[in-house]
Amino acid sequence: MKKHTLTIAAVSLIMATASCDKIDNPLKPYTPTSGGKTVLVKDFTGVRCVNCPEAAAAVHQLQHELGDDRVFVMSVHAGFLAQPIGNFPDFTTEEGTIWYGNNNSNPLFSVNRAALIEGYTYNIGQIDTPVGEELDTPQTFDISIENQFDEANRLLKVDNMLTPVGDITGDFHVTVCLVEDSIVGMQVVPGGVDREYVFRNVFRATLNGADGTAFANGQLYVNEEYHKSFSLVLDSTFNADQCYVMTYVSDKAQDGKILQTAVKKVK
Repeated sequence: MKKHTLTIAAVSLIMATASCDKIDNPLKPYTPTSGGKTVLVKDFTGVRCVNCPEAAAAVHQLQHELGDDRVFVMSVHAGFLAQPIGNFPDFTTEEGTIWYGNNNSNPLFSVNRAALIEGYTYNIGQIDTPVGEELDTPQTFDISIENQFDEANRLLKVDNMLTPVGDITGDFHVTVCLVEDSIVGMQVVPGGVDREYVFRNVFRATLNGADGTAFANGQLYVNEEYHKSFSLVLDSTFNADQCYVMTYVSDKAQDGKILQTAVKKVK
């Protein structure tokens, strides 16, 4: 068995976000991947998008129906309707803007894609089929996440072990995301503004950029181990108790198709 190890130096993230109240208990916490194929749905949403709450509820219902350890939803705030006004929270990020691209509407969805790519961009009524199709494809990687969080300095260290479950060829990247669940703040809804709306699984940052980090190119063999370590200082406004690490492996040779995702609580 081969081992490939790379450690990325710690980076500090200081994000200026509008303060929001937070609740102590997430509505439906993630559980670590227990084996088998997983699918990542990116919900491109916005605090001033009147149709986004209904779409978010629908995609989370789909996640629960198909399995919380098989389908993961990450809410990416991007586009004009994600720009805050007044006391609306600011969940926009540089990476989310890159993934959103030149689109001009919300909500939009990607299924196992790093970004909104023409031909792979969906509305809420269209995602059931591609999610099901992705779940039916063979698992190609196993992802193991180990988190260490220092309460004193809020330093998060993440080690990812990426293991092919069979021989495979491609241009493989790993992307490590920080997600915060159950944030309470203002959201436009039909008929007005909900001042106590619960935002689910909000994308906060990556630990290694919008494009992730390359870890292998060409032929990979079953049970090889690839270790990638990253670190991040959590912003003081983030509730570490409600934060998760979401790691996914993608193949640049397939236009950034996401092959496998895993999720683990920060603490």
